Amino acid sequence: MKIKLIVFITFMAAVSLACTAANNSPASSPKPAAKASPSPTPVPTSTVPKNGDYDGKGVVTKINLEMGSVEMDHEEIKGVMPPMRMEFFVSDKKMLDGLKIGDKVDFVLRYKDHTETVVQIKKVP
Repeated sequence: MKIKLIVFITFMAAVSLACTAANNSPASSPKPAAKASPSPTPVPTSTVPKNGDYDGKGVVTKINLEMGSVEMDHEEIKGVMPPMRMEFFVSDKKMLDGLKIGDKVDFVLRYKDHTETVVQIKKVP
């Protein structure tokens, strides 16, 4: 019985050493990652728009007369932001009179010192 135990312990030690040696060999070391090929789509860079007025088109999704804001699902506003749904404050709450959710609108967005404000908005057919 002692011989079987000695053989078993010797066998386990040999397996353990073999596994340790295999994990430390150059063949098992992690391979360097392959270089990624250039992306066919340009990565957008975050640039700060220039102060000024920008034309936009969108659809009204929410109106807050109390706060003087309008949420729109708008197209790209070139030079400012990609298409998205966003809420904007208006320069005069009276501009919101007559607007309804679902109205298609043209608007002018004024960008000044990291602040966007709608300064003109009108329904389009």
